[in-house]
Amino acid sequence: MPINGRKNLSKTYPLILISMATLKLTIFKAKVLKDGRHKIRVAVCHKQETCYIITRFIIDNLSQFKNGQVVKRPDAAMINTKLRNLLNKYQERLDKIDNPGIYSCTQLKDFILRESMDTQGESFKSVCDAYIEELFKNSKTNYANMMRESEAHFLKFLRGDVRLVDITPELIEQYAAYLEKKRIGAGRHWG
Repeated sequence: MPINGRKNLSKTYPLILISMATLKLTIFKAKVLKDGRHKIRVAVCHKQETCYIITRFIIDNLSQFKNGQVVKRPDAAMINTKLRNLLNKYQERLDKIDNPGIYSCTQLKDFILRESMDTQGESFKSVCDAYIEELFKNSKTNYANMMRESEAHFLKFLRGDVRLVDITPELIEQYAAYLEKKRIGAGRHWG
């Protein structure tokens, strides 16, 4: 179809969605404090789920909150600056999470709230590789090869590496379901 008298030469490509979490400020209209005020929350949205982190900031009524900003208050600018700093801190923590797509919304919220988000923590792959190397040194070749195969399956499931502190029971359950679906481990080693 011509646009402005010219033929449209552009192609349309399908949109590929990458599982990404978003953060935004919000209030729960239904969650009113006894005195009629409202707590401002950070909504963590991921995989069509939403979890909330309650902040220390409270507004007197709904008219003081519009489009994620505090308005109609003498201290609105100060509160908005503090909320923006809090959102930035949470976003930095979220950005440090490798492979956020493998986690649930609740797990991401917990990671965001965790005080020490050190990115230097040992990874699954680094620990596995060190253990496998030790097995080879001790002439346990068959077991080392089996561990190498198990490591490869887990890393394929993860689509990358993960810090050991981020391996949760939920992640292991998801991996078990993945193995069952792929029929890896049926009649063989679990891994």
